Amino acid sequence: MSLKLVSLSSGSKGNATLIQSENTAILLDAGITFARIRDCLKEFSLTPSMLAGVVVTHEHDDHIRALPALETYAPVYAHPLTLEAIRVRQGCVANVASVTDYENGFEIGDIKVIPFRIPHDAAYPLAYSFECGGARMSVATDIGVPTVGLLKNIKDSEVVLLEANHDVEMLRTGGYPARLKARILSDKGHLSNDAAGRVARLLSGQSKVKRLILGHISENNNTEELAYSTVRAALDEVEDGTIQLSLAHQGARSEVFEIL
Repeated sequence: MSLKLVSLSSGSKGNATLIQSENTAILLDAGITFARIRDCLKEFSLTPSMLAGVVVTHEHDDHIRALPALETYAPVYAHPLTLEAIRVRQGCVANVASVTDYENGFEIGDIKVIPFRIPHDAAYPLAYSFECGGARMSVATDIGVPTVGLLKNIKDSEVVLLEANHDVEMLRTGGYPARLKARILSDKGHLSNDAAGRVARLLSGQSKVKRLILGHISENNNTEELAYSTVRAALDEVEDGTIQLSLAHQGARSEVFEIL
């Protein structure tokens, strides 16, 4: 049984990731327009009503923009504290899936969904792993600092979408206001290229990770080339090429990553 991951969009302007087994399609976050999500789904012969659920990481706008439209087609899965924060921002979320113990995970169709905590400036920020049969994938972005919990939860995934948000020097010397720079650099901000490289080194040779996809790359404080080269250099220090690197983009979907 296969499991697929494709980033529909990844970055500060909007995030959405499609997770698909042979029988179930899940959208992780809905931070781009409904029209764009609908058009992306068409490429996979899907419609919004064919989604088994929309899973939410946290309540920031670049992760929930299309939620009011999508919830008319598919149930929303979010931690109760995140749901409350979404209600403050967008109003009532009507189509909420019932989950008895959210943090212990749940099933959507034939896909097991495993949430885990990450440090970010949101009500209850989560990253997620997805399992189907023997296949496992993880998506972990919007992370202030790498944690033991992060490594523990992604090390058994063959495919991982990991944040590489900014180059520290570009951010520090760039045009962002001092307060925004401090937020991004804080322990509840975003993961830098160097930090993503440290995570990659720790995963090398000590995990099941075969493909690392770098995402949530800043358009103002980073480049795809710089994120890739920084993490590639970190991996080259310790490994023999067992982890392949790829990129998730803001303006276009990624390639399709599949575990058979």
